[in-house]
Amino acid sequence: MIKEIITGRAFPYVAILVFLLIAIMAGAIWLLMQERDSLNQAVGALDQANKQYTETIQLNATDYDALQAELEHRDAVVSEALQAQQKAERKANDVADRLRQKLQADVCANTFHPDVVADSLRAFTAIDQDQD
Repeated sequence: MIKEIITGRAFPYVAILVFLLIAIMAGAIWLLMQERDSLNQAVGALDQANKQYTETIQLNATDYDALQAELEHRDAVVSEALQAQQKAERKANDVADRLRQKLQADVCANTFHPDVVADSLRAFTAIDQDQD
């Protein structure tokens, strides 16, 4: 049967059909190779972008760690300052309470004085502080 096709009238049609089939396959292979090349270029670009993103992420992680350490340091400083402030307030309240108790028992402190006396005491205190 193959011998009849090759030697018969159908030979030119079969040859053209085989040639077209080979040409179509060659064209498909060429298109696939072109697409492969463009995809390889895209993969290269994506690899480069991925490396840049990785470096950026590493830098951001380093910056984040530094900022986290700075925040912890500042939190510790603020905590110490707050404790010192609370201690100073407690001392001031204790001193104020002691002075209030002492002034309650003092006859002079509970007596009305004219404004002139208070002004002169303030002026005397201001002069005394300037000498220090």
